[in-house]
Amino acid sequence: MGIMRPPRRPRPGDYYHHVSWQLGGPGRGTGTDDPFSTVEAEVRAMVSAPWWNAAPPPQRAEAITSRMLAGAGEWWLFGAWARWYRCGLDGGWQPCPPPADPSARRRAFTAPRGAGNPPVPPQLLPTGPDLAAGRIASGGFLGPPPEPAVVARLEQAQINALSVNLAQFALADPAFQANTPSTLAAAWSTLLWCAGAPVALDAHPLIGLFVPYLTTPADRLRWMTPPDFGTLVGYYAARLGAGDWSGASLIVRVMHDVASALRGDARFRPGADALAAITAASLPLVQHDMATARYGPAALITEWRRRCPAEFALPLVRDAAPGEFLRLGLYDLQQIVAQLHGHPMDHNEVRRTAVALLAADLHAAPAAAHAVLPWLDPDSARTLQLTLADAGHPGRRWWPRDGRLPEELRGDTAALQALLATSYTLGLTWCRLAHSAPPPTGFAVAAAAAAALTETPGQAAVPPPAATGPTPWQIIEAARAHMASERATAPAAPEPPAAPVSAPSPEPVPPPAPPMPPVVETAAGEAGLPRIPPPAASPGPTTTDGPQEAASPAAFAQDGPPAPPVPPSATTTPGLVPPAAPGPDPYPAAPPLPAPPPYPPLYPQSPSWPPAGTTIGQTAGQTTPPPYPGPQTAPYLPQATQATQAEEPPPVPEPLATSAAAPDVVPDVLADAPVAEAYGVRFLCGEDDIERLVTEVRRRGKWAQRLRGQEVSSASMPALLLIGGPSSGQRRLGRMVARALADVDVSSGELHEVHAEELRERGPEGLRAALAAHSGHALLLEGLDGLLLEGPQAGAYAAALYRARAEGVSDTTLLATCEPARLADLSAAAPEVVTDLRAVRMPDLSDPGLRRALLALLAEERRLRLDAEAWQVAAGDLPALRGRGRLTGARLIETYLDRATARHLGRAVATQAIGSTGMLVLTGADFHGLAAELSSP
Repeated sequence: MGIMRPPRRPRPGDYYHHVSWQLGGPGRGTGTDDPFSTVEAEVRAMVSAPWWNAAPPPQRAEAITSRMLAGAGEWWLFGAWARWYRCGLDGGWQPCPPPADPSARRRAFTAPRGAGNPPVPPQLLPTGPDLAAGRIASGGFLGPPPEPAVVARLEQAQINALSVNLAQFALADPAFQANTPSTLAAAWSTLLWCAGAPVALDAHPLIGLFVPYLTTPADRLRWMTPPDFGTLVGYYAARLGAGDWSGASLIVRVMHDVASALRGDARFRPGADALAAITAASLPLVQHDMATARYGPAALITEWRRRCPAEFALPLVRDAAPGEFLRLGLYDLQQIVAQLHGHPMDHNEVRRTAVALLAADLHAAPAAAHAVLPWLDPDSARTLQLTLADAGHPGRRWWPRDGRLPEELRGDTAALQALLATSYTLGLTWCRLAHSAPPPTGFAVAAAAAAALTETPGQAAVPPPAATGPTPWQIIEAARAHMASERATAPAAPEPPAAPVSAPSPEPVPPPAPPMPPVVETAAGEAGLPRIPPPAASPGPTTTDGPQEAASPAAFAQDGPPAPPVPPSATTTPGLVPPAAPGPDPYPAAPPLPAPPPYPPLYPQSPSWPPAGTTIGQTAGQTTPPPYPGPQTAPYLPQATQATQAEEPPPVPEPLATSAAAPDVVPDVLADAPVAEAYGVRFLCGEDDIERLVTEVRRRGKWAQRLRGQEVSSASMPALLLIGGPSSGQRRLGRMVARALADVDVSSGELHEVHAEELRERGPEGLRAALAAHSGHALLLEGLDGLLLEGPQAGAYAAALYRARAEGVSDTTLLATCEPARLADLSAAAPEVVTDLRAVRMPDLSDPGLRRALLALLAEERRLRLDAEAWQVAAGDLPALRGRGRLTGARLIETYLDRATARHLGRAVATQAIGSTGMLVLTGADFHGLAAELSSP
């Protein structure tokens, strides 16, 4: 044994070294060859260190960003919600699992400090508790039955929910049997909310507890809807709104008992932990919430979200930020795809496979894709669009065929259960984003995963252990059945004689969850695949050969006058059968409270549903709302004080009133216009096929990259000669070309600009160095014709440019401009240069038709709309517009539109933010006189 040495006394210079956060986790000298694992361990150790909670935000940000990894044209960051985020050359961060291939992981390195790293939004930085988050979806009803203790505790909570006064907790909901109290509906909604993805492939004991009180047969309780968080709060708020604080306390107690019971099962734990913590904090604050209820249901929802601990906040993101929830769900889907595939895949291939599976579900509802695209990165958005549009796209090989998953995705039971839960949750999420019901054919991936699970021997239901006598929950079940039989024979409870109580069946707080696919029998007699009926034309029952289907719920109904009550999807299962005949309401709404408070009632007496002929998510008298807004500046909300406090989305504003006779002519103008769109850039084409040009540029870029280091005549990057007048779209095309090359990892994606006069100052000898200064980027050279045709050294410039590209290797993508009238002279003076450049003819913006198309394109990009009168004025002005100086071409049309917009906003009664409404409508008065104003000398 060695001699014990006393610890060395620290010197003054050692103090900062000993308290530095850089020693909080496994450092870069640990010897590991996996930088991703090292960074993740370091970040987790940092956020658990004592100094983290007291550190200011800039210090936290510096600690996280210093551990950013870099690769070939990409950056990686481990951040919020315990996810990795990837940033490509487009500068946008997206959740993306790191590569699974060990060799690919080893190629990543710590990003050097400097301005070359992309900025990190503060929403991507972890707060600490959010690193405990797991996957977004859990299949509570998938797998073996729960432990007997969980069933017993849930049955006890159900007994407590049934032991109430029916007059106090009256429920007017056709989804439940008569004489069922609203406390039991709250318990059922709590069970579904905690289940995550409530899909049951077989009879489940927890579902069986509620079957006697539901109007849906047990064999049809397969594909169910998780209720919205606002629905859970609604049961509580209804009692508060009626002035019944004791009833509100009982509602919270029932929810808490159910959530606490479900915490014993790991499959329910993510949602159960969150709801148990919220209800435990709300029990002593019922009197406080009585005052909060006077400000409306949104205030109560905000209060409940604030009470959720940060480590349990992930389930609340589903309702507070469905777009971000979709991104996190795609992250989990990519992990599941990599797990099912077996061998390591490139992370780009994994991402495109996950997007292809998303497209398989969206194929039955292509209109919903427009609500999903804003939340995807450019490559994923392009993959989704191509997969949906092209029947021969390679991504379709991952689609289910005849209800079966491809062999590459048929793995073990646990992975298939995760695929089922995640794909089902993703389907519900994009339905919420699109404000639409699920497609009539259901979710293809979830149905195929369910079919694979039923075919897997490991999925067979595990029989419960044999018992020699009645178990505790069986005794409770017998008592419950006895109480149910007594309740069925008992007469309806009378109205309370004293203080009137409003009906407690709450309206789901917008936006509620969309309706879910019920299980129907197929032609072959197979059950279990989701088949979702289209929205019914009337909320009342219909006559069919099979079981009756409830009318599709208004998943995102706005505030408005209540319509006839039908089953609310957020509180019940999909496909719940309404009563055989509507009949009178056994629990009519009580009159309003006699006290005259200055606040409107919290909830109507019954859920608000759209009348016949109303689109899903639309109430009477309203127009169809636009899809869910795209990503905002701060999309990620990992903190409990942010993600759980996110305000409910404001009501969708109605578009500005326009004349009924004003036709929507903008799409007609663009329908015949040659507009190309790629990589987020829209371009008005001239005589050349721009889509083919982009393909050629990509191929030339990859070809040049492969020739590096070989003995060839030239391996320079592509070069284009843009033939057109000033401001005819050169910069737009340049950005499109730069992004196309960045997509194949041969360019940075940036577009730099230089004028010929700047090169003239350096002389022919400095031309090569000037091009090399922009190596790795795309360079727009304006005025090449002037450089090579004017001045005594024009020939020397031509020779220098040719040698820089032909005799050497140039990593600069060159886009040079040339006036159309000087093309012949340029070809005669420098034929070798013109031959090296790929000629592209820009649009002739002196043509009135192209000017009109450009005006429509610019207006659409600015979310502007021209009414019929405005188009009449513009049709007369556009041919007469004459440019002055640099105000010509597209810049002239853009100024014409911007001046009209400024006029319109200047006459507005109140300040308007462009983009805050559907579209800003410009009238003819906004354009009168602009042509003379812009064309006058």
